Amino acid sequence: MKFEVLTLFPEMIGQAVRTSVTGRAVKNGLITVDPVNIRDFSCNRHMRVDDYPYGGGAGMVMEPEPVFRAVAEAKRRAGENTRVIYLTPQAEVLTQTKVEEFAGESALILLCGHYEGIDERVLAETVTDYVSIGDYVLTGGELGALVLIDAVSRFVPGVLGNNESAYFESLQDNLLEYPHYTRPETWHGKKVPEILLSGDHGRVEEWRHGQSLIRTKERRPDLLRKFRRIHTIWYGAPEAGEAAEALTGALSRFGIVENYNRKTLQKRKNSLTGQDLLVLVSGRTGGDDPGAAARFRNLSGARTSFFLFADETAEDDGAAGILQSRGFCLRGADRMNFSFRSDDAVRKAALAIRNELDNMAD
Repeated sequence: MKFEVLTLFPEMIGQAVRTSVTGRAVKNGLITVDPVNIRDFSCNRHMRVDDYPYGGGAGMVMEPEPVFRAVAEAKRRAGENTRVIYLTPQAEVLTQTKVEEFAGESALILLCGHYEGIDERVLAETVTDYVSIGDYVLTGGELGALVLIDAVSRFVPGVLGNNESAYFESLQDNLLEYPHYTRPETWHGKKVPEILLSGDHGRVEEWRHGQSLIRTKERRPDLLRKFRRIHTIWYGAPEAGEAAEALTGALSRFGIVENYNRKTLQKRKNSLTGQDLLVLVSGRTGGDDPGAAARFRNLSGARTSFFLFADETAEDDGAAGILQSRGFCLRGADRMNFSFRSDDAVRKAALAIRNELDNMAD
């Protein structure tokens, strides 16, 4: 991943990215951070890049031409179609979903404003994305750029020691993370919860899920509008099961995956609510397939959102229509080649689902 950072204070960027996890990633060649001094593209001999605003008012405004030239140089090095992100409080606040979207790019150009801002004409001509890191004002965009670099870099393979960490942190499920404990077992009279010492991984995961819900309700109840319990059901060839497991793993730490080839599951009453999300993964089926109507006869929803992903070689068995007649609302459908499933395809599918959930909550 390559970051081109257009700034009036390149030393601020250079110093910050030489430490901690980001510094290791730079040293190991996993990410590249190139600060670009906008003053180098000034149009006058005094290297000035700002002027008084038309219409009067306090402060200065960054001139359009130096910014335009800096962006052109950054695009020459990173690629003509590279996204240009302007860090500004006049934008939607950065979310984990947006971070993961940016992580899918091979390069990003980050534009840091200063003074009263940048001439609107050059922003309209060059910027593709406007990003805020919070509803407050800073003296410049450099800290916002550093926040974005840090957040995006975590998704670059190899940057974190444990790839699971990039996905299963606070906010990935639209839930805050559960509490953590380490040695000693008793500290200042406070003991580690017994469940964490049990060795029962299933019960530990249940406890962690419950603690995430409690913590989110206490500290960020607004996030619960976006939270959905993930239920993934699959049927057909084994490749569909592999795709279902991968997709669920990219969506949630606590998702449930069930094989609806099994008759016992088809017979079991399964009622989902509006707080649930159903992901249906269908593959090629054989001649003894019972059909969608029989398979889902005991599955019902209460205006429950669902997404459908079908193997490219699978025939349309009417599953979407059957589920909609049983109380489910189709939010998205796509075809995937399960036999040649790739991490990139799974990531894009999971990102599309999260984006839709975010839009539903707004």
